[in-house]
Amino acid sequence: MRCPVCGARMKKDVNLCVKCGTKLEDIKKASHQAVSKARAEFEPEKVVLSSYFPSDLNYVKTLLLCIFLGTFGAHYFYVKRPIPGIICAVGWSIFLLFYIICSFIFGPSETFTFSSYNLQVIQFFVSIIGALVFLYWIVDIIRIATKRFKVPVVIND
Repeated sequence: MRCPVCGARMKKDVNLCVKCGTKLEDIKKASHQAVSKARAEFEPEKVVLSSYFPSDLNYVKTLLLCIFLGTFGAHYFYVKRPIPGIICAVGWSIFLLFYIICSFIFGPSETFTFSSYNLQVIQFFVSIIGALVFLYWIVDIIRIATKRFKVPVVIND
């Protein structure tokens, strides 16, 4: 068994993580809805990332958002982790817009055979961005399915 906060190995009968000091009972009572309040009150020390999905966060909805809209970071916005969500959304949007614009300008058959060196360089970097976001999406699906995806929670005192 692993600690849902730090990921350290724990014995099954032990209720306390020896590495970070987190009690499993506290994580099971943690609240996801209190994350916005803690961030608004500038108390980020109350927010911890946990692989345990609290009762006020829907696991199936997170998985479905990741599967269908994960390249745009929808699952990150749902679990209140906007920075990775913005990175995914911007990266995938750049990738899609570039290929849509190029298919209208050059036609569908010439999208991948630009004659200009500058466009080939741009195409290479945009393709790298798209591939990274796509791989990140696949990894997120696997992490959510195996319940290793970290969600922010506030541990009740």
